[in-house]
Amino acid sequence: MNHYLWHRFVFVVLRPIAGPIVKRMMGYSCKKQKGPGKPSLIIANHNSDLDPAMVALGFSGHMYFLASEHALRNGFASKLLKFLFSPIPINKVRADLFAVKEMIRKIKGGANVCLFAEGDRSFNGVTSPISISTAKLVKSSGADLITFRLEGGYFTTPRWGAKKRKGRMSGAIVGRYGAEELESMTSSQILNLIENDIYEDAYERQLGRLECFTCDSLAENIETVLYLCPSCNNIGTIKSKGSRFFCGCGLDAEFSETGLLVGEALPFSTITEWDVWQSGKLEEIVENAGNGPICGDEAQRLFEINTAVDNRLVGEGPMSISREVFICAGASFAIGEIAQFAVTGQMTLHMGLKNGATYEIHSAVPRSALKYREIFRVLSLGNK
Repeated sequence: MNHYLWHRFVFVVLRPIAGPIVKRMMGYSCKKQKGPGKPSLIIANHNSDLDPAMVALGFSGHMYFLASEHALRNGFASKLLKFLFSPIPINKVRADLFAVKEMIRKIKGGANVCLFAEGDRSFNGVTSPISISTAKLVKSSGADLITFRLEGGYFTTPRWGAKKRKGRMSGAIVGRYGAEELESMTSSQILNLIENDIYEDAYERQLGRLECFTCDSLAENIETVLYLCPSCNNIGTIKSKGSRFFCGCGLDAEFSETGLLVGEALPFSTITEWDVWQSGKLEEIVENAGNGPICGDEAQRLFEINTAVDNRLVGEGPMSISREVFICAGASFAIGEIAQFAVTGQMTLHMGLKNGATYEIHSAVPRSALKYREIFRVLSLGNK
């Protein structure tokens, strides 16, 4: 049995076994539809680690998925994942031509590929911007395009949350577009089509129905997304416990079962509003920063990534970023040497250097990796 037939066999065997488990666990519902009939690129939004399984449950056919290469370095679990599904590895901090070529190769070979076009789970509940390169991939693949939208995932498994919540999710095909139709469209037109089809604003949808998503630690780890306090404008001072989050300046608020933020004189009622504000405020803070650290965290672990299956501990210690340098565990990196920061999972920070070297930074306690990515974004804009 060749690899493709084996992977199709795995889908046939696991779908009736794992499907009901995933649906019950996530409160998920979807209408399974036939196909894809022709080799297709399936593009969906992304808010849960189980999104691949939930998209797969919407179809009768087999598909390959992309997976961040860090997820393929987790020992036995990663070996099992590769054996059963052979996901296409993709690097988060540098352009990955291998992943693009592998997607096209599988499509040309008659397989379907599912791509989460945002490249990342949303921290604030709104679908992230999609690169024009995704639309160019659609055109160059020669495949049909199917768009699929997942709803309810942000409140069921918020990226920043410590635990899953009991709630409701759904998924459905939004559009089907033939290769001939796509060939006559520009890349910008295809991009607009994808963005419209998979766009999800979790709070906008939630405010129209106010469903409850329950668990016993609703606010815990919310500081991984809310890194800037609106009361004192300090970075990294918010902490959480149970359903509450607070700052040493006196800010005290609650994350409710409906996902709304509740607190006396709190200027925001949603994480989306807060994130829009802190992103803009951070630009002001960075612009006015002196030569010292803009923010920092203690007890970090720095790893150098040597291959897709290996990493080396460089050291342990504090981390900080300033206008000129990023320091972690005793190692210093000039801002000009850094190509990109990315975040995987809740708070693993990835750093890619312009010379091709890549690193991961882990923390034993909740802290925002997002703030480092955003500070670097602002610094990069200032250096252009």
